[in-house]
Amino acid sequence: MRFAHTMIRVKDMDTSIAFYRDALGLDLVDHHELPGADATLAFLKDARSGLEIELTYNHDGRDYTLGDGFGHLAFFVESVDAKYDELATKGVHFSLLPKTMKNGTRIAFAKDPTGYTIEFIEDPARAA
Repeated sequence: MRFAHTMIRVKDMDTSIAFYRDALGLDLVDHHELPGADATLAFLKDARSGLEIELTYNHDGRDYTLGDGFGHLAFFVESVDAKYDELATKGVHFSLLPKTMKNGTRIAFAKDPTGYTIEFIEDPARAA
């Protein structure tokens, strides 16, 4: 298992990308619309540590106050089903059972003891 990214919601995608890229020096590695979700995503990576942040802009006009913009922590795993089986037997609660998204990506969502959401993304190459 390997840590994948942290997601935060942003009010202005272009300004946010400029901040993380230009001010903080992260590399923009992906920027695209999320089909069917009315959202735009951008992934920025710290070249030194390899850690990524996902910026999400929702197109529905909602507003966020500091504190409720945090989304989830994500981890790449070799198999979402195997990770689900492993953690479910340990009593971990899943808010979304293993599922294949429209784009073919297999994911699941669990809750940590405090209630934070943890995403597991099936990607064997990136899990190593």
